[in-house]
Amino acid sequence: MDRVRRINRRRQGDLGEAAALQWLLSKGATVLVPFGESPDFDLVAELGGDLMRVQVKTSTQESLTSRGDRRCSVSLVTAGGNQSWTGVKKTVDPSTVDYLFVLTGDGRRWFIPSAALETRSTITLGGPKYAEYEIDAGHPIKPLVYGSQPPCEEPPIESPRAGEYPSGQRMTAVNRPALSFAGSNPASPIGAAAQMSPKPTKYERKLGQGGQAIINQKRRITIPQRAFFAAGFTDGSKVRVRADGPGRVIVEQVDLPTWARNGRSG
Repeated sequence: MDRVRRINRRRQGDLGEAAALQWLLSKGATVLVPFGESPDFDLVAELGGDLMRVQVKTSTQESLTSRGDRRCSVSLVTAGGNQSWTGVKKTVDPSTVDYLFVLTGDGRRWFIPSAALETRSTITLGGPKYAEYEIDAGHPIKPLVYGSQPPCEEPPIESPRAGEYPSGQRMTAVNRPALSFAGSNPASPIGAAAQMSPKPTKYERKLGQGGQAIINQKRRITIPQRAFFAAGFTDGSKVRVRADGPGRVIVEQVDLPTWARNGRSG
Protein backbone atom coordinates (compact mmCIF):
# COMPACT_ATOMS: atom_id res chain seq x y z
CA MET A 1 0.00 0.00 0.00
CA ASP A 2 1.38 3.41 -0.98
CA ARG A 3 2.08 5.70 1.91
CA VAL A 4 0.79 9.28 1.88
CA ARG A 5 3.25 11.96 2.87
CA ARG A 6 2.36 14.49 5.52
CA ILE A 7 5.43 16.64 4.73
CA ASN A 8 7.39 17.17 1.51
CA ARG A 9 10.98 16.13 0.88
CA ARG A 10 12.28 19.61 1.61
CA ARG A 11 10.90 19.49 5.14
CA GLN A 12 12.17 15.92 5.50
CA GLY A 13 15.62 17.26 4.64
CA ASP A 14 15.19 19.92 7.33
CA LEU A 15 14.62 17.14 9.87
CA GLY A 16 17.91 15.58 8.83
CA GLU A 17 19.81 18.85 9.17
CA ALA A 18 18.26 19.43 12.60
CA ALA A 19 19.36 15.94 13.69
CA ALA A 20 22.90 16.52 12.40
CA LEU A 21 23.03 19.90 14.13
CA GLN A 22 21.87 18.42 17.45
CA TRP A 23 24.38 15.55 17.28
CA LEU A 24 27.35 17.73 16.35
CA LEU A 25 26.53 20.22 19.11
CA SER A 26 26.28 17.33 21.60
CA LYS A 27 29.89 16.44 20.71
CA GLY A 28 31.08 19.95 21.48
CA ALA A 29 31.33 21.23 17.91
CA THR A 30 30.57 24.75 16.75
CA VAL A 31 28.24 24.46 13.76
CA LEU A 32 27.90 26.94 10.91
CA VAL A 33 25.19 27.00 8.23
CA PRO A 34 26.41 28.10 4.76
CA PHE A 35 24.79 31.13 3.18
CA GLY A 36 23.57 30.85 -0.41
CA GLU A 37 21.81 28.42 -2.70
CA SER A 38 22.75 24.79 -3.37
CA PRO A 39 26.08 24.57 -1.52
CA ASP A 40 28.08 21.38 -1.87
CA PHE A 41 27.61 20.81 1.87
CA ASP A 42 24.81 21.54 4.32
CA LEU A 43 26.76 22.29 7.51
CA VAL A 44 30.27 23.20 8.59
CA ALA A 45 31.41 21.94 11.99
CA GLU A 46 34.47 23.13 13.91
CA LEU A 47 35.95 20.96 16.63
CA GLY A 48 39.47 21.07 18.03
CA GLY A 49 40.55 23.53 15.36
CA ASP A 50 39.43 21.29 12.50
CA LEU A 51 36.76 22.36 10.02
CA MET A 52 34.49 19.63 8.61
CA ARG A 53 32.13 20.06 5.68
CA VAL A 54 29.06 17.89 6.24
CA GLN A 55 26.47 16.78 3.68
CA VAL A 56 23.17 15.60 5.19
CA LYS A 57 20.92 12.92 3.71
CA THR A 58 17.66 11.40 4.92
CA SER A 59 15.81 8.32 3.74
CA THR A 60 12.64 6.42 4.60
CA GLN A 61 13.11 3.87 1.79
CA GLU A 62 13.26 0.37 3.26
CA SER A 63 13.53 -3.13 1.83
CA LEU A 64 13.92 -6.67 3.17
CA THR A 65 16.72 -9.09 2.38
CA SER A 66 16.00 -12.74 1.58
CA ARG A 67 16.56 -13.45 5.29
CA GLY A 68 14.07 -10.82 6.36
CA ASP A 69 16.62 -8.22 7.50
CA ARG A 70 15.76 -4.59 6.83
CA ARG A 71 17.96 -2.34 4.72
CA CYS A 72 17.66 1.35 3.93
CA SER A 73 18.54 2.77 0.53
CA VAL A 74 20.05 6.28 0.56
CA SER A 75 20.50 8.33 -2.60
CA LEU A 76 23.68 10.41 -2.69
CA VAL A 77 22.48 12.46 -5.66
CA THR A 78 21.06 15.90 -4.92
CA ALA A 79 18.59 17.36 -7.41
CA GLY A 80 17.46 20.51 -5.66
CA GLY A 81 17.36 19.52 -2.00
CA ASN A 82 16.48 22.35 0.35
CA GLN A 83 17.42 25.04 -2.15
CA SER A 84 16.10 26.08 -5.55
CA TRP A 85 17.37 23.64 -8.14
CA THR A 86 19.53 24.89 -11.03
CA GLY A 87 19.06 21.69 -13.03
CA VAL A 88 22.51 20.31 -12.11
CA LYS A 89 22.59 17.09 -10.11
CA LYS A 90 25.24 16.87 -7.40
CA THR A 91 26.83 13.91 -5.66
CA VAL A 92 28.92 13.60 -2.52
CA ASP A 93 32.40 14.58 -3.72
CA PRO A 94 35.34 13.99 -1.33
CA SER A 95 36.99 17.14 -2.69
CA THR A 96 34.12 19.31 -1.44
CA VAL A 97 32.55 17.23 1.37
CA ASP A 98 34.36 15.67 4.34
CA TYR A 99 31.54 13.70 5.99
CA LEU A 100 28.13 12.33 5.10
CA PHE A 101 25.50 12.41 7.88
CA VAL A 102 22.57 10.06 7.25
CA LEU A 103 19.27 9.87 9.15
CA THR A 104 16.84 7.04 8.34
CA GLY A 105 13.14 6.75 9.05
CA ASP A 106 13.53 4.81 12.31
CA GLY A 107 16.06 7.28 13.74
CA ARG A 108 19.26 5.37 13.02
CA ARG A 109 22.16 7.64 12.09
CA TRP A 110 25.53 7.34 10.35
CA PHE A 111 28.52 9.71 10.09
CA ILE A 112 30.56 8.46 7.13
CA PRO A 113 33.86 9.94 5.89
CA SER A 114 33.33 10.81 2.24
CA ALA A 115 36.59 9.05 1.36
CA ALA A 116 35.06 5.78 2.65
CA LEU A 117 32.15 5.88 0.18
CA GLU A 118 32.53 3.27 -2.56
CA THR A 119 29.88 4.79 -4.82
CA ARG A 120 28.60 8.25 -5.72
CA SER A 121 24.99 7.26 -6.48
CA THR A 122 23.23 5.12 -3.84
CA ILE A 123 24.33 3.31 -0.68
CA THR A 124 22.51 0.70 1.38
CA LEU A 125 22.66 0.94 5.17
CA GLY A 126 21.55 -1.36 7.98
CA GLY A 127 23.90 -4.28 7.37
CA PRO A 128 27.62 -4.94 7.85
CA LYS A 129 28.75 -2.45 5.19
CA TYR A 130 29.40 0.99 6.69
CA ALA A 131 28.41 -0.41 10.11
CA GLU A 132 31.56 1.00 11.72
CA TYR A 133 30.28 4.50 10.93
CA GLU A 134 26.91 4.13 12.67
CA ILE A 135 26.51 6.53 15.60
CA ASP A 136 23.96 6.70 18.40
CA ALA A 137 20.36 6.74 17.23
CA GLY A 138 18.07 9.76 17.31
CA HIS A 139 14.31 10.23 17.09
CA PRO A 140 12.39 8.38 14.35
CA ILE A 141 11.16 10.65 11.57
CA LYS A 142 8.85 8.20 9.80
CA PRO A 143 5.82 9.19 11.95
CA LEU A 144 6.49 12.85 11.08
CA VAL A 145 6.86 12.12 7.38
CA TYR A 146 3.94 9.70 6.94
CA GLY A 147 1.92 9.88 10.14
CA SER A 148 0.82 6.76 12.01
CA GLN A 149 1.52 3.51 10.15
CA PRO A 150 -0.07 0.09 10.45
CA PRO A 151 1.41 -2.07 13.25
CA CYS A 152 3.41 -4.15 10.77
CA GLU A 153 5.49 -1.08 9.87
CA GLU A 154 6.13 0.14 13.39
CA PRO A 155 8.98 -2.08 14.72
CA PRO A 156 12.42 -0.38 14.49
CA ILE A 157 15.28 -1.92 12.55
CA GLU A 158 16.47 -4.39 15.19
CA SER A 159 17.74 -7.87 14.46
CA PRO A 160 19.67 -10.51 16.42
CA ARG A 161 20.74 -12.19 13.22
CA ALA A 162 24.43 -12.62 12.51
CA GLY A 163 25.87 -9.73 10.57
CA GLU A 164 23.35 -7.20 11.89
CA TYR A 165 24.14 -4.30 14.21
CA PRO A 166 21.17 -3.47 16.46
CA SER A 167 20.80 -0.11 18.15
CA GLY A 168 23.27 0.39 20.98
CA GLN A 169 25.70 -2.24 19.72
CA ARG A 170 28.19 -0.89 17.22
CA MET A 171 31.56 -2.53 17.96
CA THR A 172 33.02 -4.40 15.01
CA ALA A 173 36.29 -6.03 14.12
CA VAL A 174 37.21 -3.01 11.99
CA ASN A 175 36.20 -0.29 14.42
CA ARG A 176 37.70 -1.25 17.79
CA PRO A 177 36.05 0.01 21.00
CA ALA A 178 36.95 3.66 21.43
CA LEU A 179 37.94 5.65 24.49
CA SER A 180 34.89 6.59 26.49
CA PHE A 181 33.65 10.16 26.50
CA ALA A 182 34.20 12.18 29.65
CA GLY A 183 31.40 11.47 32.08
CA SER A 184 30.74 7.91 30.93
CA ASN A 185 29.65 5.66 33.78
CA PRO A 186 31.10 3.15 33.87
CA ALA A 187 34.08 4.17 31.70
CA SER A 188 34.67 1.90 28.73
CA PRO A 189 38.03 0.12 28.45
CA ILE A 190 40.79 1.59 26.32
CA GLY A 191 40.63 0.09 22.87
CA ALA A 192 43.39 -2.06 21.47
CA ALA A 193 44.29 0.55 18.87
CA ALA A 194 45.00 3.13 21.58
CA GLN A 195 47.18 0.69 23.49
CA MET A 196 49.18 -0.13 20.34
CA SER A 197 49.75 3.46 19.21
CA PRO A 198 53.35 3.80 18.04
CA LYS A 199 55.69 6.38 19.53
CA PRO A 200 58.10 8.59 17.59
CA THR A 201 61.62 7.18 17.52
CA LYS A 202 64.84 9.15 17.81
CA TYR A 203 66.34 7.32 14.86
CA GLU A 204 65.05 7.33 11.33
CA ARG A 205 66.99 6.67 8.16
CA LYS A 206 68.20 9.67 6.22
CA LEU A 207 65.74 8.90 3.43
CA GLY A 208 62.81 9.06 5.85
CA GLN A 209 64.13 12.21 7.51
CA GLY A 210 63.78 13.92 4.15
CA GLY A 211 60.22 12.68 3.78
CA GLN A 212 61.12 10.12 1.15
CA ALA A 213 60.37 6.40 0.87
CA ILE A 214 61.01 3.52 -1.51
CA ILE A 215 58.32 1.24 -2.91
CA ASN A 216 59.45 -2.31 -2.17
CA GLN A 217 58.23 -5.67 -3.40
CA LYS A 218 54.46 -6.18 -3.49
CA ARG A 219 53.87 -2.40 -3.54
CA ARG A 220 54.88 -1.98 0.12
CA ILE A 221 55.98 1.41 1.41
CA THR A 222 56.93 2.75 4.86
CA ILE A 223 55.48 6.17 5.63
CA PRO A 224 58.16 8.51 7.08
CA GLN A 225 57.36 9.09 10.73
CA ARG A 226 57.08 12.88 10.48
CA ALA A 227 54.29 12.58 7.92
CA PHE A 228 52.77 9.60 9.77
CA PHE A 229 52.33 11.45 13.07
CA ALA A 230 51.45 14.79 11.48
CA ALA A 231 48.53 13.05 9.74
CA GLY A 232 47.34 11.55 13.05
CA PHE A 233 47.76 7.93 11.93
CA THR A 234 48.03 5.08 14.45
CA ASP A 235 48.61 1.35 14.10
CA GLY A 236 45.44 -0.17 12.68
CA SER A 237 44.27 3.05 11.03
CA LYS A 238 41.91 2.36 8.15
CA VAL A 239 42.92 4.30 5.04
CA ARG A 240 41.90 4.64 1.42
CA VAL A 241 44.57 5.11 -1.23
CA ARG A 242 43.71 6.77 -4.54
CA ALA A 243 45.66 8.06 -7.51
CA ASP A 244 45.81 11.81 -8.02
CA GLY A 245 47.50 11.95 -11.39
CA PRO A 246 50.75 10.47 -12.72
CA GLY A 247 53.28 9.84 -9.96
CA ARG A 248 50.96 10.99 -7.17
CA VAL A 249 48.79 9.10 -4.68
CA ILE A 250 46.74 10.31 -1.71
CA VAL A 251 46.43 8.30 1.50
CA GLU A 252 43.30 9.30 3.42
CA GLN A 253 42.24 8.05 6.85
CA VAL A 254 38.64 6.83 6.80
CA ASP A 255 38.22 5.96 10.49
CA LEU A 256 35.78 8.02 12.51
CA PRO A 257 37.47 10.50 14.84
CA THR A 258 37.36 9.41 18.48
CA TRP A 259 34.84 12.11 19.43
CA ALA A 260 32.34 10.79 16.86
CA ARG A 261 32.34 7.19 18.01
CA ASN A 262 29.60 5.80 20.19
CA GLY A 263 29.75 6.56 23.88
CA ARG A 264 27.24 7.36 26.56
CA SER A 265 27.48 10.75 28.16
CA GLY A 266 26.60 11.04 31.81
